[in-house]
Amino acid sequence: MAQKAGKLTYLYYDEQLQLREVKWFRLKMVGTVIALATFSLGAILFVNVLAQNVLGLGDDRLTKLTNENQLLQHQLTTMTSRIKVLESSLDTLSDQGNLLRLMVDIPSIDGETKAAGIGGAAVEPILPTTSSSNSDDLLRAVSLSIQRLQSEMNIQRQSYRQIVKKAEYNKGYFAALPALKPMEGYYSTGEFGLRMHPVLGIFKTHEGLDIVNDVGTPVVAAADGVVSVAGQSGGGYGTAVVINHGYGYQTLYAHLSKILVRAGQHVKRGELIAKSGRTGLVSGPHLHYEVRYNGVCQNPLNYFFDDVNPLHYRAQIAAR
Repeated sequence: MAQKAGKLTYLYYDEQLQLREVKWFRLKMVGTVIALATFSLGAILFVNVLAQNVLGLGDDRLTKLTNENQLLQHQLTTMTSRIKVLESSLDTLSDQGNLLRLMVDIPSIDGETKAAGIGGAAVEPILPTTSSSNSDDLLRAVSLSIQRLQSEMNIQRQSYRQIVKKAEYNKGYFAALPALKPMEGYYSTGEFGLRMHPVLGIFKTHEGLDIVNDVGTPVVAAADGVVSVAGQSGGGYGTAVVINHGYGYQTLYAHLSKILVRAGQHVKRGELIAKSGRTGLVSGPHLHYEVRYNGVCQNPLNYFFDDVNPLHYRAQIAAR
């Protein structure tokens, strides 16, 4: 070994006993030691990982992650329980919705229809997944439950919109039904259809109902509508009123002595429209009353309630 110009030089004899010089010996020795130490440390850490951290390295961080994972699983379990409560409430809402559908004359939603509405294209998971199998299963279950709840809520939202729409339709439809007997008096249940005409003396189809009472008896509208005819009608009806109620319904009031409405006027069920008489082709004072649906005469007895007094009807409605 020799010292030259401030650096360490190592002299040795090779196999042929020739003198050799190794420069920077100390630096190369340090590098070699560091490399060996680094390799050894890496090998130790690798083996520790394979052995599931037998050396206890990073225990604090591992404990923190474990606690966080347990907390996450607890939260997911709690969320799953709450989702079950929501599903139960939604089932109750569905049953009530079906009852409302039947009340407004809409078919109920059966299980097959509901299942078809919930199915369809796959939806991306709402919650992310983790490497833990337990957490992954819980997350998948919660995600699917939430998707199912969303689909069922959409079905119920559409169903209630249909219910509201049909209820509004029914409100107008029921108001247009000629359900009120237009005048107090006597009538025969067998007058609609083919019968002997009291004036002509021949068999002729009677397309309405004759209600017998004195001249001047009040006549009211059988349903809400718009007056289309108010005056002489011809065809043996004499002085008459025709009301268009919409939804295909029309009513005719004939043989009147006095008209109290005009064409184009809106009237309400039970509103006074005329006084009975004996105008036209008649054998005595009475009201000839017809109900037409889509232009075809119907038996009025199939529509009105005989136990409702036509003159008291408006007062009863106003008192509600």
